[in-house]
Amino acid sequence: MDNQYDFKGLDKSKRKQKIIDTAAALFHKKGYKSTTLDDVSKELGITKAALYHYVSNKEKLLSIIYIQALENIFKNTYKISGKELPPDEKLRLIIRNHIKGIIIKSISMFSVFFTEENQLPEREFKKIREEKKKYNLILEKIIEEGISKGLFRKVDPKLQAFCIIGMCNWIYKWYNPNRVVYSPDQIADHFIALLETGYLKDTRQNFVELPQQEVTPKKYASDEKKQIYHKLKLQCKNLIDLIDELEDTAKA
Repeated sequence: MDNQYDFKGLDKSKRKQKIIDTAAALFHKKGYKSTTLDDVSKELGITKAALYHYVSNKEKLLSIIYIQALENIFKNTYKISGKELPPDEKLRLIIRNHIKGIIIKSISMFSVFFTEENQLPEREFKKIREEKKKYNLILEKIIEEGISKGLFRKVDPKLQAFCIIGMCNWIYKWYNPNRVVYSPDQIADHFIALLETGYLKDTRQNFVELPQQEVTPKKYASDEKKQIYHKLKLQCKNLIDLIDELEDTAKA
């Protein structure tokens, strides 16, 4: 069954989501600048004209990805923050949701989300920044509540929130479901234990040690080579684009 049949066989309501998912995967793999709507249409097995029926241009497609990413971020976060739970339990749920329900669940989308915001129009760029601040504030309030109730150490809530969010966000840089040997639940458990008990031996009484698992060296090396190849290919493409732009500017 080819991609064209897959796409045309979908309900109309699901076709746009298929386009969004495909574009996010390509932007993640090749970079936003290096990906064209031709690439997206070919991946879907449809014509570019058919693609225009759903999205007017690449910039609009990027904006849609950001809107959906924000919806995913806040989908369960507001529910969790509104629960009648102690702040420590609430924070654990927030962290687990951030790791499993946000980043790992949509790894391609959030790779784009964290790397391509400079490609957005200024107005949308500012909106993204404001929405990120809202998420930070949710965590800050939970941390402040935990401090006031004597559950958390007295620290700067803003700095603590930055630490937690940054630690969870960075998963997009290294997580690969085909290579990572730990499940999303194991990763969430490890992050929560590390945040709550630290890394010093005398404070690790509650730390959950994950079993050591072997990774096949040949496969790992092969994956590393593929990543290096794609990065070099992208850098060369960007360099060629830059040279073309400079030549056009010089001729003008």
